[in-house]
Amino acid sequence: MGWFKDRLEGQKIVVVGGSTGIGFGAAAALLDVGARVTIISSSPENIEAALQRLASPNANGVIADVRDEATFTKKLQSLAPIDHIVFSAVDHIIRGKLEEQDLDDAKHLFGVKFWGAVITGKVLLKHNIVREGGSLTLTSGTAGIKPGKHAAIGGALNGGVLALTKGLAADLADKKIRVNTVVPGLVKTPLWDKQGKTAEEQEELFNKASQNLPVGFVATPDHIAEAYLYAIRADYSTGKLIEIGRYSMLSLVPALICFRWGRSLIM
Repeated sequence: MGWFKDRLEGQKIVVVGGSTGIGFGAAAALLDVGARVTIISSSPENIEAALQRLASPNANGVIADVRDEATFTKKLQSLAPIDHIVFSAVDHIIRGKLEEQDLDDAKHLFGVKFWGAVITGKVLLKHNIVREGGSLTLTSGTAGIKPGKHAAIGGALNGGVLALTKGLAADLADKKIRVNTVVPGLVKTPLWDKQGKTAEEQEELFNKASQNLPVGFVATPDHIAEAYLYAIRADYSTGKLIEIGRYSMLSLVPALICFRWGRSLIM
């Protein structure tokens, strides 16, 4: 008895990109279950605001840019030993027609979300940062599984993170470090403000999207945080893509009719 109680209490967990959005939600959830949390962000202002909101003696912040490999490596080394790392760094969304995109923006985003994750994996392989039995949890997006129209860049970016998950899980297995990736669907975060959408436009988007979701609503970072808790706690899980909140035909299609050799099967 007691196996599930307070499993993360007192553990040292670093959330890269934990000052806003999904990363902030994960940091708040980890504090709630008793972990000691360090958030890493390139923005001093965001760190200060996040720590004020978290209002916990078990939370602190470190300024670092994941695109600067040398400095980022030194920051992680200074925090070692770490029990778990959550990587959720992202600073904007790219959506819309490919022919209208500023590819410099896309390259910047790849530098943060994809190459930042690669650098984190490299640091864990090269140095003894995370304890044996610990984990690295990355963050992707459902566009990496099924990119829709006007999601070519987002699909490529998130698909790269999905593939990286499998490779890092194999590479870090020798160090007894698990690697999984949380794959959220549509989430209400401050990144939508950077898209230039008004509050009314965002509300219209979320209301329309909620009609196609079995749960009937669009997630907040608090909802997605549950997936990070699972990834960190699940000692038997590695190399897994933890999908949460993607559009689904669940409950909309009562039966799947399969035709084979002239026969039909109701499944």
